[in-house]
Amino acid sequence: MTQPLRVAFTLNGRPVEIDVDPGRTLLDVLREDLDLTGTKQGCDREGECGACTVLLDGEAVRSCLVPIGRVAGRQVLTIEGLGSPEKLHPLQQAFIERGAVQCGFCAPGMILSAAALLARRPNPTREEIAEALEGNLCRCTGYTRIVDAVEAAAAALRGEPLPPADGRDAVGGSQVRVDALDKVTGAARYAEDIKMAGLLHAAIVRSTLPHARLLAIDPAPALGLPGVLRVITAADIPGLNSLEGYSRHEPLLTPVGGSLHMVGDAVALVLAESPAGARAGAAAVELAYQPLPVVRDPVAAMEPGAPNVHEGGNVLSEYDIQFGDAEASLARGDVVLEARYATGFLEHAALERETVLAYRDAEGRITVVGGHQEPHWAHGYMARLLGLPSEGVRVITPPLGGAFGGKQDPWPLMAGALAAYHAPGGRPVRLAFTRRESFDASPKRHPYRLHYRVAAAHDGSLQGLFLRVVADTGAYDADGYYISQYALVAGGGPYRWPAVDAHAWAVYTNNPKAGQMRGFGTPQSNLALECTLDELATRLGMDPLALRLHNAIDDDTVLFLGYRPAETVGFRQCLEAIEPWYREALARAAGRNSREAGPWRFGAGLAGMWYRFGKPGPISSEAHAELALDGGVICYCSAPDYGQGTTTVMAQLAAEALGLPRDCVSVVNGDTARTPDSGIQGASRSTYWVGGAVTRAAAALREQILGTAAEMLNQDPERLELRPGAVVAPGEDRLPLAEVAVEMERIGLARRVRGVFAPGLDDDFLASRPEYLPFFVTGAHVAEVEVNVETGQV
Repeated sequence: MTQPLRVAFTLNGRPVEIDVDPGRTLLDVLREDLDLTGTKQGCDREGECGACTVLLDGEAVRSCLVPIGRVAGRQVLTIEGLGSPEKLHPLQQAFIERGAVQCGFCAPGMILSAAALLARRPNPTREEIAEALEGNLCRCTGYTRIVDAVEAAAAALRGEPLPPADGRDAVGGSQVRVDALDKVTGAARYAEDIKMAGLLHAAIVRSTLPHARLLAIDPAPALGLPGVLRVITAADIPGLNSLEGYSRHEPLLTPVGGSLHMVGDAVALVLAESPAGARAGAAAVELAYQPLPVVRDPVAAMEPGAPNVHEGGNVLSEYDIQFGDAEASLARGDVVLEARYATGFLEHAALERETVLAYRDAEGRITVVGGHQEPHWAHGYMARLLGLPSEGVRVITPPLGGAFGGKQDPWPLMAGALAAYHAPGGRPVRLAFTRRESFDASPKRHPYRLHYRVAAAHDGSLQGLFLRVVADTGAYDADGYYISQYALVAGGGPYRWPAVDAHAWAVYTNNPKAGQMRGFGTPQSNLALECTLDELATRLGMDPLALRLHNAIDDDTVLFLGYRPAETVGFRQCLEAIEPWYREALARAAGRNSREAGPWRFGAGLAGMWYRFGKPGPISSEAHAELALDGGVICYCSAPDYGQGTTTVMAQLAAEALGLPRDCVSVVNGDTARTPDSGIQGASRSTYWVGGAVTRAAAALREQILGTAAEMLNQDPERLELRPGAVVAPGEDRLPLAEVAVEMERIGLARRVRGVFAPGLDDDFLASRPEYLPFFVTGAHVAEVEVNVETGQV
């Protein structure tokens, strides 16, 4: 064992001395020994993500690559030392004001890289800013606002007056994110940042084969290692070893005698005193396999005689749309175009790896702190897994470092709950995937094979659509059951098709499991459809925008799905709005191509889209609003914020409904012991459904507050005003809200009220409603590109 070395250095302006293994990294020492968790880990300590960036003698370095011994006698600056909540550095302030913070996981490293740049170049160009930040990955923002923020901070440091960040009026009075301050100062605690006494660490034993029968598990070699305390297998699961309802055929842990269906399938959990000990224990568990035939191609998997991934065949689901007489319509077309497309797997690559902290709380509940997009849903899976009543488990959603659909999967939370259930002495447990594990085992975007045949008249009127889609759902369902339906809805797009013949299959293979990813089931089909329309426009000799405008749906169009949209769609307005930019982009491209020689060519294109965000099942969402005894207003909902800003949105909406400034409202979001189940939050539903419920709850609370105050003041409630901390009567008489809350408590009037939102749909529509409510979001996009026609570089 390496002898500890005393390392002395200056940290955030203060001298530090620490006895430490000199081979440990600066990242580990900062996070684990010194509790400076603003420095993040996104990759597998390979220096690839930039989340661990700190300043070493003023230079931006990846702390995951710096041995602590190399820091002796030097200056280290972390995000916690750059500024404080009371006195922010201009970069921190600019990141807040310019909206450069979303999930926030990358923000500390990004800000410190920018600080190093501005120290050596006070007036950088946008290109120089982009170059300085190229090693810092951001999965949320698209970087534009980050570059804007660095530009603004540079100007502030030079003493120049700054233009306002955004002068638009905001609902609730402010669009600054409620959690931005914590994220730019390193104070936000993600699941891997939370410390608990006696913490154990879990690692997962995974299959190295894509298809095999598990013959035996031998935990003895792992249990013989120092610090390894427990190996948990399927035999130790007290309840239901299944993700059924989300993922057909998928267990949490594959039992002996069962089949492993992909590389990364989980077999056991190892609990140990340290992360390294847990990983060593997982590597030491011995597995005996019987290899089974492997099928990788989804089309081949549908053929007779193909190896079965699961009993019952490889087709998970099919969906069919028949609208009008497609065969006749295609035959009548003046122009008929046929095209085939293929898309691949896509990884979510959220910067925060899948991480959960699990423990028994003071009430004996198994509590899991971890990122999930639908915590009440995950809560139900945990309870079934452990054989516990609903009140025996709890999910708390901490700050999340991105999701993009990937954190719909309840597997990590279920594994954390099982680890805490079996942890020796009731000790807490942390489970953190490696980045390699995340690539292997987390759900991906479904690959599609698409076959289009479309027909149009000479004037551009679409006549008919023939579409076949094969979606590779990989080894498990993971809601891939519904992908065939989504593929076809997106495959026709927001266009008027007189006739459609469309069929899709979701197919099992031994590839990684595919699941929800941003725009579930839609981008693959949208890419193929829009490319097909561009080719059709070329064949017709027609402008691509004109073709789309000619066939765009309107609010009263009977869709190829057989019904009208439930609300406005606005697709034609989107196309009309982008037309000036599209025409200008085309002119620019033509001008540059005529002037510039060499291999570079310039182009402009456009695409339309729609996405169905209508809910299946119950059409309502629930939220609560409460007047606390101290006079504060609290909103309760379950719409987890993983960077898209839902907590801010709910505070804005509640404040607007109350008629109060936003800082008078606090939000409790995504805690199954404290918040109602607000329903399914995937598919961009949160603002519409949960926001509607929050607005109604806040409005009801306002009415209740003013009614109680009117009785106390002997006033007409219509003449009262709700202001920060008080109800104000004519003549400026003030009644503190704390006194109103006490009075409500005394007379037995609920201080916490319920708001339920359901869209206003008539009874006839509800009686014949499709499986998913037909609510759609539409959009249009213009892109300008430069392509090297010799190398293919874009």
